[in-house]
Parts: sequence; C-alpha cells; structure tokens
Amino acid sequence: MGQNSTEVAYNFGQMGSVFSNLAKPVYPPKDHVIVAIQFLQTGNVPTAMITETLDTFGPQFPGTDDTELSAANYQGVTEAAAASATSAGVVTIADISRNAKIKKGQYVIIGADADTIDAGITLDTGAGHVDPVYQGPNAQGLVVESLTGGTYGTTLTLTNADGSVVDLSSIDADNMLYFLDEFHGVGGTTTESVSFPETTIFGRWSKFIGDGKPVICYFGK
Repeated sequence: MGQNSTEVAYNFGQMGSVFSNLAKPVYPPKDHVIVAIQFLQTGNVPTAMITETLDTFGPQFPGTDDTELSAANYQGVTEAAAASATSAGVVTIADISRNAKIKKGQYVIIGADADTIDAGITLDTGAGHVDPVYQGPNAQGLVVESLTGGTYGTTLTLTNADGSVVDLSSIDADNMLYFLDEFHGVGGTTTESVSFPETTIFGRWSKFIGDGKPVICYFGK
C-alpha cells in the first residue's frame, strides 16, 4: 500500500487523489507520494513514472527511468564486473566507489557483462550462479562473506547460504555480479513505452505523466 510500518493504515482516497486525462505532470502534495495509479482506460502509455527512490531505507518500485545505475530493482543494490574467481569462491573485482554499497550478507546473482535494463538479466549457471531461496529447508544462494583490498574493495568472497564453499572458478570477465538486500531486487526492466491495461498499480512515485487517457492518482505517506 506504500506506507511505512509505523503509520496508521488508510484507504485509497483518504489522503487525497487527483484525476487527469491530459499528457501533463501530476505531483503529490508536500510530504506525500503517489501510492497507486488507477488506469481507467486500456492502452495508457505513461511518459513519466518517477519513483521515490528510498535506496537503503525502503522498497523500490517500477518506473520510466532507464538509467541502469539508478533504476529501481534492475541491478539490486549495485553491480560489479568480475575479472576472475577461484574454486574457493574468491572473486576479483575492480576498485570503484560503488563497491562501498556491497555488504556482508547480501545475496549475489551472476549474470552476463552484456546485460542491459532493456534486455534484462541473463543468468550464467555455468559460472556458478545459484538461485536464491531465502528460507525453509531448501534455502540456498551465493552470499557475500567479505570484501577486502584496495580503497573500496577488490577481493570478494562468496559462500553458499549454508556457509559451504562454492566453486566459482568459471567466472570470468564476461560476468557481472548483482547484489540483493531486503530492499533491492534484480532483473526489473523499465516501464518506458509500456502500455498499461485498465488496472491499478501500487508503489511510491513523486511524479506521473500519462498520455492523455484518464487516470486517478492516489496520495499517501
């Protein structure tokens, strides 16, 4: 519903809403966001769905942003290109500032270096990718054990979720690593040019522009 756990539950419309049938921008009131967009006619192609990016403070939502480093739920917390790896699960990566977002306990997806937000993530099981399963008797997945070396980290050690060693010696420079935490998913693509049916979608947006077809934007905290 787009609200924080500390807030009182509310129904759609309780905090205001707006109708628009123009290809013009809609903004929420001060200290609010758009928590739901109801498309009243099929074939609506929004030109702008700008998300409130909470980064490490909360969930991410789909939008029209097609910049890979900032688009929600495409590359997880961050991404890192692999250079090489060992049978003991030690991966060498470049020493760049965005490595500062890599933390112990994050899960890792192994994809291809040619991945893009328009084409999505291509999994490389041959390089050692393991689908993450977070709970239950079949829990598994590559997990960050440590990141050391250089200014921001160059030596990444990954283990299986049960703590066992994973052979990653097939990782090479064709691989990209994507890091997941409680607020960042991997594999989402941009909503740019997407045609929505008559439906309602939920999230947290700071700006919306439709294509002239009727919509209702609902406000919330």
